[in-house]
Amino acid sequence: MENQHIHFNSAVYCFTIVYEQGSPRCRKMGQNWKMLVLLAMLLNTANGIAASQCGEVSVESPVVVLGSSVTASCEIGDNCAFFDGQDIQIEWRLNNGVIPKSQYTNQTIRKSNLTIPCFNTTQGYLSCFVVLHRQAQLVALVQITAGYPPSKPSNLNCKTNLTEPVTFSCTWNPGRETNLPTQFTLHKKDSWLNCTKFLETASIPCKGEHSCTMLRKDFHLYHEMEISVTAHNALGNNTSESICLDSMDVVKLDPPIILSLKANQDKCLEIEMQMQKPEWLQTNKFSARFRYKQAGALQWTVEQPRKMGGGALKQCGLLHGTEYQFQVQVRFGAGHWSEWSIEKTGSTLESAPSGKLDVWWKVGAGESPRLTQVKLFWKPANQFRANGKNLLYTVFFQTSTGIRNPLCSTSELHCAFLQPEGVNRVYVTASNTAGESVPTEVCLYKKRALESPVSINASLSDDHSLWIQWEAPKSLPVTGYVIEWCVVSETLPCRISFTLVQHNCTKTLITENIEPFKCYTISVYPKYKDGFGLPVSVEAYSKQRAPSKVPKLKVEDIGGSYAELAWDSVPVDERNGFIRSYTIFYSDKEGKTGMRVVDAPEMRVILENLKPSTEYKAFIMVSTDAGSLNGTALTLSTTILDHWTIISTILPVCISLTLFLVITALACFIKHDNLKLSIWPMVPDPANSSICKWTPPSTQKMNPRLSTVKDHSTTIFSQVNVLDVSTKTPEEKDQKQIRKAEEAGSQSRGNSSGLGESIQDSVFDSSSDDMSPRAYQNTPRVEYSSVICNGYKGQQNPKHLRSDSTQPLLHDLSPSPKQCENIFFQGAKEGVSKACQDEEPGEKVCIASWDDFPLLRGLMINEEVEKDSAP
Repeated sequence: MENQHIHFNSAVYCFTIVYEQGSPRCRKMGQNWKMLVLLAMLLNTANGIAASQCGEVSVESPVVVLGSSVTASCEIGDNCAFFDGQDIQIEWRLNNGVIPKSQYTNQTIRKSNLTIPCFNTTQGYLSCFVVLHRQAQLVALVQITAGYPPSKPSNLNCKTNLTEPVTFSCTWNPGRETNLPTQFTLHKKDSWLNCTKFLETASIPCKGEHSCTMLRKDFHLYHEMEISVTAHNALGNNTSESICLDSMDVVKLDPPIILSLKANQDKCLEIEMQMQKPEWLQTNKFSARFRYKQAGALQWTVEQPRKMGGGALKQCGLLHGTEYQFQVQVRFGAGHWSEWSIEKTGSTLESAPSGKLDVWWKVGAGESPRLTQVKLFWKPANQFRANGKNLLYTVFFQTSTGIRNPLCSTSELHCAFLQPEGVNRVYVTASNTAGESVPTEVCLYKKRALESPVSINASLSDDHSLWIQWEAPKSLPVTGYVIEWCVVSETLPCRISFTLVQHNCTKTLITENIEPFKCYTISVYPKYKDGFGLPVSVEAYSKQRAPSKVPKLKVEDIGGSYAELAWDSVPVDERNGFIRSYTIFYSDKEGKTGMRVVDAPEMRVILENLKPSTEYKAFIMVSTDAGSLNGTALTLSTTILDHWTIISTILPVCISLTLFLVITALACFIKHDNLKLSIWPMVPDPANSSICKWTPPSTQKMNPRLSTVKDHSTTIFSQVNVLDVSTKTPEEKDQKQIRKAEEAGSQSRGNSSGLGESIQDSVFDSSSDDMSPRAYQNTPRVEYSSVICNGYKGQQNPKHLRSDSTQPLLHDLSPSPKQCENIFFQGAKEGVSKACQDEEPGEKVCIASWDDFPLLRGLMINEEVEKDSAP
């Protein structure tokens, strides 16, 4: 719809509405159409210029029935020169809305008729506009009000007030709302003969819609008159049914004043009161009615009306020694009852209490094992009457001679005492100033652990009562039940209340000392012929609401991705209901939220999947069956790494390292020989080698036996340099011995015997008689034993080693000994010539006598000894 911008043309006193698409603002006068219409009416009124200068809107009636049809007509005057010669269109509007053209009739250039089928607004402005060049100008408007005609007034009731000033007033029911200004008029016609003859008529305008009052000058006492009321508005009139009455027959007196309540007779109270009436009014036409109740009760007892005489009134049939509250109302003749008087309290005469008490008792351990502590509770039974105030209760037992021995005396409804030995019955009496009640017997049963009821259930009744239902025991016959309840509180003492129920009842309503928002423990004890059974218990609320207090959150543990929170329980006095769940809400600085719901009675929660090194805010919400309450926020920050992350990282590493060390230790223990050989390889020891057993016979003949010669030093054998004492030169025998060594080595490779034979055959040739020294080089496939004269690699001590290895001898030993000498015999053989001659570049041959090598010489001697000893 196009937005409307409204202008006021002061020259012609009319409003201009300019259509501008896409512009939402009003240039001068705003968008409130009602305010504009009212302003136009005020301007026209103030300046005395009628809207009919340019046009006129006419309707059948400015007030119509709500929901009826409305017919209107708009006609543009010929004297309106503003539109002269212009192509115009007439447009109708109701308040702010344009009326559809389908409701226009007899549309012409200067006149338009309108029919609204249903006028459903209580007040509206019907206006006629002229649209010229897309501009709408107001020509005329009219206000239409809709409502209903008045209903017929009903329940017309009148009364006469004799208290100064004397008045006559009537009330009625005006019926439905008319939505129109409605006036009421009270009509009075003085008459006689039961309103068949009339003297004069008066009409009194009423100020209200429900009542009307005439002063004393407008009516007569003790005189008949006919009364009616008429309601009228713009849509019509309606008159009520008329009533005929005497002004004194509808008198309503002021409430009396009760002066005193006297107890001059048993179960009776005498009421003395004062009337509020004119002195000239006859007293014998007065009636009185009483109502009373016991002090603190809710319901009143209303007595029948009685005629009033000159003396005081008396109310009997009351209870002894009971406090009552009284109220009185009076009436004159057949008139109206006055209002109830102000309450007055009085008590009847006391008498001895009557009836018996309901009792309940519980036992406990006394100071001595032979004594039992008894807690006795009682309350008035239905037939019990206190018949007085300040009751005193006495608990006693009787001896066989009838002598009373008091155990306790109190004004409370309970007491505790030690049960005398051999006493199984005690008695309770109530007494006042008038006497003592009949004793109530209490049998102190010994058996209190018999069969219990099967189940118990509590349900709501109202704010001050609870329904208790239970299932009877299965086996033993029950003689009755005791229902016991007590408030559960950390600050208030447990004041036990109880009620007795018949044996055939399994449901009862408890109302005594039941308050909303408090928790009660309710127990049902079955009563048997010989004792009481074990109880079944349940906790219940008569009404619940949200808790009054919320516990504070505490951080028990926190890590990088979790936080453990805990809280204390809500005190019982501030729960106001059963705590069903705890809800923990938490959020980080980025606004990401989470929640965890914990069912009661759990009071601990772990928030998981948190971000490391992040600040969170958390608060707890405690919920009962009837509401929830939020607590204050707690700020917590997670760590960079949590304990579980550290443990999960370090523990596998430690376990792996431990397993590795264990496996390594086991491997070393099991394979220690291989490990020892890998670290410290075994080197052959020529001194202990079996080569000594294979000395050729020629060597044994040439050398004496040296069985006692032992060389305790260790010699490193890495090269064999054998000196053969022979007349042949080394050059002549060199090639021959090498070939023999190669042949012997190829046959005996792999064992030490082969090595010995090759050395013997190659070094000591039996066919040769000469002992000239010879030198040999290592060959690739010859098993070897070597004697190093000098220390190997700079070692200072000479050593002799042997080797069982079958590896070929190395051609080059680096570094090789620079000098051939036997240090062990160096002191004894200083005269022997030792010289090293170079046979080839980089290779030296040691030339020495056979005596320089006693070890080899000993091998030959040992061989000869073995051969001689052989058979």
